[in-house]
Amino acid sequence: MSISQRTTRYARTALLAVVAGGAGLLGVGGVAQASVVQAGPVHAAASHAGPNGWVTTDTCTGVSGKVVYTGGMRKLMLRSIHATLTGTTSGCSDIFNGAESGTGTLTAVLSGKASKAAENFSGTFTINWPASSGFNPSNGNLSVTESNGLETVSGSITSGFDTGSAVAMQYVITGTTGKGIAGHPITSQTYTNTQPLTLSRNEG
Repeated sequence: MSISQRTTRYARTALLAVVAGGAGLLGVGGVAQASVVQAGPVHAAASHAGPNGWVTTDTCTGVSGKVVYTGGMRKLMLRSIHATLTGTTSGCSDIFNGAESGTGTLTAVLSGKASKAAENFSGTFTINWPASSGFNPSNGNLSVTESNGLETVSGSITSGFDTGSAVAMQYVITGTTGKGIAGHPITSQTYTNTQPLTLSRNEG
């Protein structure tokens, strides 16, 4: 890691602590604003922190793409399945640097027990951020589970941009290839998100 990259990471951590602390004052009835000195490409911005000091640092409002199932998936029969999820991200923004023009990609390699009615996958992922962000890719581990047709993605970043952050998203299936029966299993599905792709950190 270069000196500039290290300085930027330390600055982001310090600024997030200020943002989380300032957002905590909102419960007193005032509006908290943080004023800090710019460090490298990082800029200060106002944000709201969730319970327990969780701060959303990066968001992509749009994510859509395709999931390909190796071996095919059945309607009701749970089977061991390998899946590859790919998608295009849009509407991405960073808490400090603001909106990021262009699109990025999300790729995940998954395995687990699944049918059309239920899924329980786990695996690894890579987020390639829009080129305008200047960020390195984010890599990590994640799980995908289904309940009543809603797919919930959760995980954490283990290397790359914002290592240590939690990842979350929800999506629904918009199209299916295959009937889910013997001889005609489901080989792929398309999806679109219903909740943004987010990166969050717990700042205490």
